[in-house]
Amino acid sequence: MKRPILWGALILTALIILVWPYLPIPSAAGRLAAIPTASADFHSTPMELSAADRAFLGKAQAVEYLIEMRGGGRVILTVTDGTNNRHAVHDPSYCFAGAGWKVQTQNTVKVPSGDATWVALAKDATTAQALWFFDDGKHQFASPLEYWLATSMRRATLGRSGAEPVLVSLRSLPGEPVNWDRVRQILLPALGFH
Repeated sequence: MKRPILWGALILTALIILVWPYLPIPSAAGRLAAIPTASADFHSTPMELSAADRAFLGKAQAVEYLIEMRGGGRVILTVTDGTNNRHAVHDPSYCFAGAGWKVQTQNTVKVPSGDATWVALAKDATTAQALWFFDDGKHQFASPLEYWLATSMRRATLGRSGAEPVLVSLRSLPGEPVNWDRVRQILLPALGFH
């Protein structure tokens, strides 16, 4: 009597393990599409992702814009939704290092509803800066571990535990200074990250 129950439980567990990852969960694609392209504070131009970026993302979705702030300053905004490939979403410091940049300074800074990571970068004689965080629509956080835990819970609950966090990365153009206080206080809320 116990043996058929054990076999039944084993078969049910195997089916769940095999089928669960393929069940659809709500993505953050709508949030990517809703990023404004202009306001009184900025104007943006969509950028094409490189072939290497598209290959790396796989089924993940991302958008990229060149943003020109009113009063000066340009940044590149990249927002990535890892719903369909969360392995494409990670600490951007790895990408900077892979592109030959060295992190000179790294700090945690406040953004409208949480924390972000700000880094100063150098490659040969060129400098740049970047700001990145994860955003779940309610708050921002800089911890890749917190991202992994949130997305794992979403997969376990088929999206019922909350919205998919997106990775938001802003980086300066090499050699161009950026007023990061203005970015955090004015640009981020204008982009919908508040």
